[in-house]
This record gives sequence, C-alpha cells and structure tokens, in this order.
Amino acid sequence: MNIKDKLRELERVPRPLKTGMPKPRLDRLQQLLGGFEQDGCFVVERRHALHEPYGSTRLGDLLDLSGAVLSIAAKDEQLNEVPLAQTLIVDTETTGLAGGAGTLAFLVGLGYFENDSFVVRQYFLRQPHEESAMLTALQRHVAQSRGLISFNGKSFDIPLLLTRTVLNRIRIDLTSLPHFDVLHASRRLWKARLQDCSLGNLEHRILGIQRAEDVPSALIPQIYFDFVRYGKTEQLAEVLAHNRQDIVTTAALLVRIGQIVQAPFKFSGSREELRQIGKLYREAGELDTSIKLFEELALRRREDVALDDYLALSFCYKSQRRYEEANRIWQHMIEFLPFHPLPFIEIAKHLEHRQRDHRAALAIVHRALHAISLVEELQRQKNWMIYKDDLLRREGRLRKKREAATVKSATGLTHMNTLKANETSEANSGSAREIN
Repeated sequence: MNIKDKLRELERVPRPLKTGMPKPRLDRLQQLLGGFEQDGCFVVERRHALHEPYGSTRLGDLLDLSGAVLSIAAKDEQLNEVPLAQTLIVDTETTGLAGGAGTLAFLVGLGYFENDSFVVRQYFLRQPHEESAMLTALQRHVAQSRGLISFNGKSFDIPLLLTRTVLNRIRIDLTSLPHFDVLHASRRLWKARLQDCSLGNLEHRILGIQRAEDVPSALIPQIYFDFVRYGKTEQLAEVLAHNRQDIVTTAALLVRIGQIVQAPFKFSGSREELRQIGKLYREAGELDTSIKLFEELALRRREDVALDDYLALSFCYKSQRRYEEANRIWQHMIEFLPFHPLPFIEIAKHLEHRQRDHRAALAIVHRALHAISLVEELQRQKNWMIYKDDLLRREGRLRKKREAATVKSATGLTHMNTLKANETSEANSGSAREIN
C-alpha cells in the first residue's frame, strides 16, 4: 500500500464528532446556575427592576441622563449623542489577568436595558471550543448597541476580546463605538479623596454597598480550570454572581457620576467633587457652569479654599474676557494666600498688555522674583524654574520697553525744547526788527 492509499484509508476512518456537554453534567450546571443552552452557548440571565434601589442609586435613573453629560464626564465628544437606553455594559472573567493571546474570556457578562428591566446576560464557556459561538452572540449584541460602558474595559476587557475575535476570525465592531470607561471618570472625581479607585472600594465608599462572601478575583481562573479539568462546579455560582454584581455596580456608579455632573449642587457631597466637576465643565467649554461652581468654592465656601479654586475661577473669567474680575482674584491671591508665582505672572500680563502700565508690571515681576529667591534660599520649592524663567524673560522685555519709552520721551522732550528755543529766537528777532 503506497502513501496515497494509506491517506485514503485514513479519510475513510470516521472521526469523533465534537459533542456538547454530557446531559447529566449539563443538567447539573443548569440546576446550579439557573441557565439554559442557546445557539451553542450556555446562557444565564437575570432581570432587575428599574425602580429597585441599589445602594444610594436606582438603575432606572441611568435613563434620565443625557449623552451630553456622559461626554463631559468622559471628556469624549463621541458620547454626546449616545442614548443610554441603547448602551451595552461589558465585563469579562478570564483565565488570567495578564491578557495576551493565551488568555481566554470564559465568561462574558453584558448589561443592557430591555423593556422595563435592566438585564444581565452572561455567556459561559463550558468548554473552550464554544468560544466561537459565544463571540458570535456578543457580535449580535454589539451590533444592536450605540455605545459601550465598562470598568477598565478600555485597558483590559475590550483589547482581550479583540484578540479573541481575531483568533476566531469573527469581526466585532468594538473600537469604533463610543466607549465610557467608568474607571477613568471615577478617578477624575474621587482619586484625590479615596486614593483607591478599585471597583470594590468605589462600591463601598460611593454607593454604600458592602459585598458579602464575594469570591476573590485572583481565585477565579483556578475555579474555572478546576471546572474544565475535573468537573468541579461548587464555586461557579459565586463566579457568576461576582461578575453579575460587577456589571450592576458599574451601571450604578455611572448613575452617580452622571447625577453629580448633571446637577452638582444637588448630588455632590464634597468640595473635591465640585472642584473636579468645575474642571470638567471648563475643559468642555461650558464656562458659565464652571464659573458657578468655582464661585461657590472660592467666594462663598471660604473655609478651606484651595489656591487651585481661585486660579480656576480667574482663568474662567479670563476666557470670557472678564479681565477686571480675574485681576481682582489675582490681587486677592497675592495678598492673602501662600506665595505662588502664577497670580503674579497673570497680574504682570494684565498690566503690560491691557493697562499698558509697564512700570507697575515690572514692579510686580520684581516682587515675584524676590519671593522666589527667598523660597529657594529656604529650599522649600524646587520645581518653579518654569515660572522663574517666565518672570526673567518678562523682566527683560519690560526693561527694554521702559528704556525705549524713556528714550522716546527724552527725544520728544529735546525736540520740544528745540522748537521752543526756535520760537523764542524767532520772537526775539521779530522784536528786534520792530525796534529797528
């Protein structure tokens, strides 16, 4: 028998068919997790009433927010026209936390609104070969959505899913959709106050929820490996519950972020939140709202006013060409707040360019340079070189302007004296002629 005959013989040997999970094991899994099989995937679905409280929020409040609010909170204009009712929350549980081609998303959890409910639908891989069916299901959900929401999804979940779609030759439009990453917005609002912006800490500190008997994230990959290799199902329900709560918490945090940005005086609980929201509105070009927030901080809530509050308010005034109001803020800062070069620089600019008072501008520059030299002697500040360089350049320019003005003044005075002398001489000559 030659090689070709052997190959033909092999082709006639029936190959074992890929089968799904044995029925007894599937029944046990369905009973444990309360799921069902659909299009080659194992699906678990839970529905949450929109009016149900979740910590300090209700999930239905998400529908009251506008895409414009999301756009400001995320600093992303793409979100401006996204309806919250058509967004998709994505969260995965994986076989490792490092990512890369070898990491598998064995559980993809999705959160979305449907009729009068917030639905959490989870796709669980009973075996790795079901991945293609799971990604196809994800493809359908993404195609029906106008935007994505995640917690750290921009850095972890979405890149991982993109890698898996490439390996499975399935195209899912995950990168062109507007994407609100709740972690990034949370850091902007709460990093200075909380330091720890992990989902669990935000859930506890911002929403007032304390998880009970939650499975640690670090153990989840091993729980899945034990299920695939040995059929252990004891902790699978905990893994799905963990993923489900992550999705609901992500939605609730977005509610809180949106409410604080949309109505800061009603929902904000701290100066730091107002400060950060004011910055967000300023960066979005919404100066009127930003000014209201910083006026509240700097002019009315005078206790514990930060230098940054005054600076932010003054720059908002400056952007609106309200120069005198901005100048009053800078004058207040140099008289009553600890020394910082910025208000001196701004006053010098105001005097030089708008009031054309070069003498006063130079005096302010000298005052700032003297203060910096004292601070440098005490070695209390080492990162003001950029301000010192600015002041030195400004000093040089103002000196030249003053010298030029002095020369011009002197030249003009000499010219006037010459004219007066000529007039006097002509007058004297005329008088002499009259006498003669």
